[in-house]
Amino acid sequence: MDRRLFLRRFAGTTAVAPDAYPPLQPPSVAAGLEPYTGPWTARQAAHLIRRTHFGLSRADLGQALASTPGQIVDLYVDTARARTLPGAPSWYNQTTSNGSTNIEWIYEWQHSWYAEMRAGGLREKMALLWHDHFSTQYPVYEHAAFAYQYLTFLREHSLGNFRDLLEGIGQQPAMLRFLNGVDNWYDNSTNTPHYNENYARELLELFSLGILGPDGSPNYSQADIVEAAKALTGWVVDENPPRGRYDPSRHDNGNKTIFGQTGNWGYDDVIDIIFQQRESEMAHFVAGKLYSWFVYPAPNTQVVADLAQVLLGNSFDIAEAVRVLLKSAHFYEEAFIGARIKFPSELLVGFTREMEIIPTQASLERFRVDGFLLGQDVFNPPSVAGWPGFSPDQYRAWITTGTLPSRRGFSRRFIEGSSDQDPIDARQLVENYSDPTSAEAIVSDFTAHFLANPLPQETVDELLDVLLNGAPVYEWYTLYQTTPSTAEARLKDFFIALCDLPEFQLT
Repeated sequence: MDRRLFLRRFAGTTAVAPDAYPPLQPPSVAAGLEPYTGPWTARQAAHLIRRTHFGLSRADLGQALASTPGQIVDLYVDTARARTLPGAPSWYNQTTSNGSTNIEWIYEWQHSWYAEMRAGGLREKMALLWHDHFSTQYPVYEHAAFAYQYLTFLREHSLGNFRDLLEGIGQQPAMLRFLNGVDNWYDNSTNTPHYNENYARELLELFSLGILGPDGSPNYSQADIVEAAKALTGWVVDENPPRGRYDPSRHDNGNKTIFGQTGNWGYDDVIDIIFQQRESEMAHFVAGKLYSWFVYPAPNTQVVADLAQVLLGNSFDIAEAVRVLLKSAHFYEEAFIGARIKFPSELLVGFTREMEIIPTQASLERFRVDGFLLGQDVFNPPSVAGWPGFSPDQYRAWITTGTLPSRRGFSRRFIEGSSDQDPIDARQLVENYSDPTSAEAIVSDFTAHFLANPLPQETVDELLDVLLNGAPVYEWYTLYQTTPSTAEARLKDFFIALCDLPEFQLT
């Protein structure tokens, strides 16, 4: 991303349309997937934390700086894989025909995810990645219990084997409903087909291969979609207990030809054939997804190709590919630090971690509304392709004239207080940093912690002026020591100004 272009056009109170920008190109950098051996300072450690967690906490930064880059990446991956799943809600194994009750359960599950994003680190970041990749919409599948099973499945397999993800996602009730798997069946009593190609198409186009391979040739044909749909027949959804279930009486037992392979294929066979016949194409596709998520929206062709080889060499073990990528010299290239727009859940949850705020239940409930206003209604992406802001060619979609006021204003609720949340104790917060009696130290400490890149001196001076309210720098020491209420008010003004900066939108 051209940060200067982004920030210049971000100035003022309105956002520009995504098509006002030139197409995004990957920066020209020399480093590849070789292990990073450069400086390990707060800058590099914070970059790793911001990309693997929702926001940067002081505790995480201290832990990272006490480790090597390789050690801390291993810790994040190992912790994510071993982390205990959150407790199941009371309704996890039941459905209801009462629409208002069901939507309250959905909302409860959304609130709980925001809470887990604060604590769950890399696992929750990966679960969100796969939620975007294997998108479903709760207004279509309707039942909260299906949302529970769906997210639990993504969490369990988020850093596991991609084959398990690909095979299991199509058996989830949420997916069977969302992409019409339940409508794809064969009536063996009358030999009447009732095919629905929706899931078969997205399985190939969005979930496993992509339309084109790395050489630009098609990865599949319409005939492959038709034949795969036949092989995927026979799945139904039960509501009590909520589950996806295979019914052999609804399966087409005729021969199907997929990628040139002919047989009486079923669900598992489709997955086998994709891995057998399109392994390289799939590895490249998944590597590109991981790259865009962790490094930069526009993929580096060579690094993606190398990462695909890591997947192939490790039987599609997601964790191993993530380790290699996050330990690489490429990941820490300066061009990628502070070069991506925060997505809404990063912005919301990350702010609370950076400000050391524990959200109340009311605030977590408000996050659901905030997420909707900011364009990221969890469990309800706008289409099967996920959220446009995660797409390399639409990554600027997070910031629009509709979302910008909320992106720049939500922090005031926490800083000043609201009916949902008590105001922050700004003096207590700055006491945790280097020197609360120095206005210059406060500005330096918090711009370094909240922002991925250094500010121009002019902007630093403007923030200092907000904190001092026009007074000389040396007066802060006395004011902080003798007039705590005034210092508290000035600090809150400073934090509001800091979070209102365009640079605060980048990670």
